[in-house]
Amino acid sequence: MKKTLFLLIFTLATFVAAQAQVGIGIRAGANLSSFEGDDTDGLESMWGFHGGLTANVPITEDFFSVQPELLFSKKGAESEDDVVKYKLSYLDVPVLARINAGPVYFEGGPQVSFRIGGDIEVDDQNVDDDLDQFKATSLGYAFGVGLGSVPMGLSVGVRYNGDISKLNDNDNAADWRNSLFLFTVGYNITGRE
Repeated sequence: MKKTLFLLIFTLATFVAAQAQVGIGIRAGANLSSFEGDDTDGLESMWGFHGGLTANVPITEDFFSVQPELLFSKKGAESEDDVVKYKLSYLDVPVLARINAGPVYFEGGPQVSFRIGGDIEVDDQNVDDDLDQFKATSLGYAFGVGLGSVPMGLSVGVRYNGDISKLNDNDNAADWRNSLFLFTVGYNITGRE
């Protein structure tokens, strides 16, 4: 997994360095995450956060671009009575197609996620931090909408991320998938006019 992650980061950095008009930025915000699928009765959404790096590679001037990102993201769910909490940490690598329509933008594309940590808590006590029952890698998708200001380099948006992959391969385990909304703020460091 570490080699795959390093390869993705290296590829992203090489691609960015090769492009003259690439916008490099940062993104951060809040997550409202939950599990979807079978046997999710009794589970509710919980708040987390995300943050990381973005690149924006223009394909056509001021209209269409490709936006790869590397984001640390807290995901999970909790029981309705707040007793049991599933807290999972991921490195998300979405590669989004982005359409700019004036100050409004639309984005969507595939995402790969690498689980890098997490724990299960019961009554605020850690009961399991060896989460090998959850897959180390998952595939998913992302789509969203937002407002951006090219001269200032700022953007705000809402994005939905969903997993195609189940959280685990065990046939006896619940059929859960990550599902979350991101409320995000971005700042483009380079590539502004």
